[in-house]
Amino acid sequence: MSTPYLRIRNLTKRYGHFTALDDVSIDIVKGELICFLGPSGCGKTTLLRAISGLDIQTHGTVEQDGRDISALPPAKRDFGIVFQSYALFQNLTVARNIAYGLENRKQPRAVIQQRVKELLELIGLPDSGNKYPSQLSGGQQQRVALARALAVSPGLLLLDEPLSALDAKVRIHLRDEIKALQRRLGLTTIMITHDQEEAIGMADRIVVMSNGKIEQVGTPFEIYHQPASLFVAEFIGAMNLLPATLVQQGEIQLGQARLTCPVDGFATGTTVRAAVRPEDVVCTGRTNGHANSFEAEVQELEFMGPYFWLSLGGGALGEHRLRAQLPRQQARELDLRLREFTHLHIPAEHIRLFPDGYRHG
Repeated sequence: MSTPYLRIRNLTKRYGHFTALDDVSIDIVKGELICFLGPSGCGKTTLLRAISGLDIQTHGTVEQDGRDISALPPAKRDFGIVFQSYALFQNLTVARNIAYGLENRKQPRAVIQQRVKELLELIGLPDSGNKYPSQLSGGQQQRVALARALAVSPGLLLLDEPLSALDAKVRIHLRDEIKALQRRLGLTTIMITHDQEEAIGMADRIVVMSNGKIEQVGTPFEIYHQPASLFVAEFIGAMNLLPATLVQQGEIQLGQARLTCPVDGFATGTTVRAAVRPEDVVCTGRTNGHANSFEAEVQELEFMGPYFWLSLGGGALGEHRLRAQLPRQQARELDLRLREFTHLHIPAEHIRLFPDGYRHG
């Protein structure tokens, strides 16, 4: 990794006896788009507020571009911020909203006008400078809030759940716009979200948080396919988590089925949780020569447009239930029917094991 642009070390934030951040450390390189992801109360907003200086940490340090900013007020830090609520001045025009930070810095009027014009072009609202926020849609207002944050050319952009107040279609469109804009500007960006799809679709790296701690830091691919804990496995995407027993090295007992899989770090006889993504459950419809194949009953079949959700049980699974996600065409070709049995195959490389009973969050 390159030299960190933002260096956070041992950040702790306490409110009385409650610890909101617990010894958090992370490095962020210049130009990255990082998402802080986690459930409500996990500490992601507290971490963003500590970085911005809006809520100074109890212990720990924050360095930006080699400068210790740990105790500086927000006005002395180099960032722009976009809030969930837009926080636009309703009595000011769009142009005046964007110009606000530049006016506070006593920039020349001609410089301000040129910068506002550039930003209106950048966000796709070149003719909206004389409008008021109430005359714009939610998505347009969020674009203006983004332009205002960018007006002072900050070294760091902070996005506090900026899309959560928008409807689904606008959210997806603006998500793509923000990502493209961030790439074009090469601007180091931290975004808070509780939306997994948003984080996976936008981030260079995701920071998964729980109970004031960092559970895992990695690319979207790593977070999704190589979860470091049972919490991450449960929290990110859909996941089957089934009780199993390690019967010998490289083999687990799951119901009546014996499955091969990597078992590093577990002793024979250990009870574990076997984690399998629904899309990694392969329905073959009939017996095949694959290892890790067994038979189960189709107990639920739910059409979801491009794919089907299957709930499988009985057979080798016994009382366990297994969810599978099949492309629509494959489900049709297999002619799957409720209460009929089908053969399944779970590739060994798609099974991950975690200690049974572990919960963090």
